[in-house]
Amino acid sequence: MKTRRQFLKGVSAASLVTLLPGLSFASTQSPNILVWVTLRGAMDGLNVVVPSFDDDYLKLRPNIGLTKQQLKVLGNGFGLHPALENLHSWYQNDQVIFVHACATGYRSRSHFDGQKILENGTDDPFTTEGWLNRFLASQHNNQAIAIDSGLPLIVQGEVKVSSWFPHKLKAEEEQAQLLSELFQTDERLSANFEEAMKLESMVLGSSQNKQFVNLMKQAGTFMTAPQGPNIAIVELGGWDTHSAQGTVKGRLASQLTKFDKGLAALKEALGDKWSSTVVIAASEFGRTAAENGTKGTDHGTGNVMIVAGGALKRSQVIADWPGLAQNQLYEGRDLKPTKDIRAITKGILRDHLGADNDSLNKTFPASESFQPIKILT
Repeated sequence: MKTRRQFLKGVSAASLVTLLPGLSFASTQSPNILVWVTLRGAMDGLNVVVPSFDDDYLKLRPNIGLTKQQLKVLGNGFGLHPALENLHSWYQNDQVIFVHACATGYRSRSHFDGQKILENGTDDPFTTEGWLNRFLASQHNNQAIAIDSGLPLIVQGEVKVSSWFPHKLKAEEEQAQLLSELFQTDERLSANFEEAMKLESMVLGSSQNKQFVNLMKQAGTFMTAPQGPNIAIVELGGWDTHSAQGTVKGRLASQLTKFDKGLAALKEALGDKWSSTVVIAASEFGRTAAENGTKGTDHGTGNVMIVAGGALKRSQVIADWPGLAQNQLYEGRDLKPTKDIRAITKGILRDHLGADNDSLNKTFPASESFQPIKILT
């Protein structure tokens, strides 16, 4: 028969998190809020922020292209997919920036490696430390949490970061007391358990729904709690639209509706803190400029990056547009990147969270050639 000590030694950190997620907030000095949303699966940015001025767009997409009449009007001749109703309303109120034709340094179109590079902030998919963890290591007094079933790569590294995800387990008072007594002989597990209970208390009575809209709501709940985090990481998968992508309706429109409603839930949950919030949403890469034979799109390169929040001063579409003519496409098939995601992110970390150049260069190693892009003012 195992002793309690033997049982505790056999309990892995992952098992403890499954039982009750741990709480360990990391830190930087800014009171401002940052929410990063990973759009896993390669969102089709060309049908999200549409270059309706480019005559080649509808030629490349005769079945899935959106016409000017179907789009919500943006600046510089671009149009927004109609499913993004909240984002368009925010755009009209100076709270959204779209950065088009951007990408990481990755060019090989593998979801697995592309997502790693998006999250680790390098050109090497084998780097096992996330760029946000490196950023946190260079700061003081900021707190971060990942709303995820595990700890995503973007926050893995030296600094300990919390993760939380909806679960069906209930810790009644008597059960919690028994667990507390069980864990008290192990200092590390006891501390993790106490922190986990604190985290659970922040969402006491909240929905355990795992849909994106609820995850964003819970992110806002954590960030408005006393001594809560000011940085959150959330993700939304399902963007791999190889077939039946659709136009105003269909697979992409359904994804955009989820995303749009999730953003609205976050804003509502944040309340007054929305005015000091920036949300960044990015995918590992874009999709082909031309539709394929199954009325979808395949893995591409350039994409659109979405920046939203009450901390923005004006709305705009930022794009050094490369064009969609055959000789303008990257490798004759993809939207050519003209901006690097690292430069955009560095600009936001500097202007929104007060990061200096030394911190930015540690966050994104070997990125000195990508100067921070100023987009918040």
